[in-house]
Amino acid sequence: MERTIYRHLILTVVLMLIWQTPLWAQDRPCVGHTCQNLIYRSYVEDRMSLWESTLETMEFEYSLRPDDVLLYDILLAQYGLIGYYLGTDNKSKARSLLNNAEEYLEKLENTPGYEAASRLFQAVFYAYQITLRPWRIVQLGIASERLINEALELKDDYPRGYLEKANMLYFAPVIFGGSKKRSIEYYSQAVSLFEENMQNNHRWLYLSTLVSLANAYESTGDVTAAIATLEKALEFEPGFRWAKNELLPELREKM
Repeated sequence: MERTIYRHLILTVVLMLIWQTPLWAQDRPCVGHTCQNLIYRSYVEDRMSLWESTLETMEFEYSLRPDDVLLYDILLAQYGLIGYYLGTDNKSKARSLLNNAEEYLEKLENTPGYEAASRLFQAVFYAYQITLRPWRIVQLGIASERLINEALELKDDYPRGYLEKANMLYFAPVIFGGSKKRSIEYYSQAVSLFEENMQNNHRWLYLSTLVSLANAYESTGDVTAAIATLEKALEFEPGFRWAKNELLPELREKM
C-alpha cells in the first residue's frame, strides 16, 4: 500500500513538471543551428513574436546546458530585440530586457575569446541607455566610443566592430563627432567582412547592416546607391519582407 502511494506521488510530480514545462522546452529545439535559423526567419519575415519566443527558448536551453556559443547568440538576440523595442518606442520592454542582457553580458565578459564581442555589447548597451536616459549622453557616449575602439584594436577582422563604429558615427550628433558620410565607410567594411566569413548567426545582422548602409546612402543624397544596396540584400534573401515591401518601393518613388 505504501509503495503504491509512493509511486503515485512520484508520477504526480513528474506529470506536474511536464505540464508546467512549455512545449518548446520539452522539444529542446536549440540544438545546433535551429535557434539561429529561427532568429533569422523572424527578422526576414518580420515576426518579432517568433523572435521573442525563440529567445525564451535559448535562455531556457542555456539554463540547462550553459554553452559559450549559445551565450553569445542569446546576447545577439537580446541586442536586436532591444533595438526593435526602442525603435517602436516600447521603452518599458527595452529597459527590462536590457537589465536582463546585462546579466548575460557579465558571463560573456569572463569567457575567453569573446573580449571584443563583450566590449561591443557593452558599447551598444551604453548607447541604448542614452536613448532611455538622454541626460547621460556625454558620459555614456564617451564610454561607448572607447569600447568600440578597443574592440577594433583587439579584433580588426570582426565585422561587428565596424558595424558599431558606423552606428556611432551615423547616430551621434555632429557636435559629438557624428558623420553620416563617414559611417558609409564603416558600414561598407562591415558588409565586406560579413561576406568574407558569413556566420550562420550573423546572417540577420548582415541584412540589417545592408539596410543601415542604404539608410546612410539615402541620408547623404545617394538614392541610387541606396537602391542598389537593398537590391543586394534581396539577392541574398529574396524573402526579406521589410526591404521588398517597404524600403525599396519607397526609395524607387524618389528616383
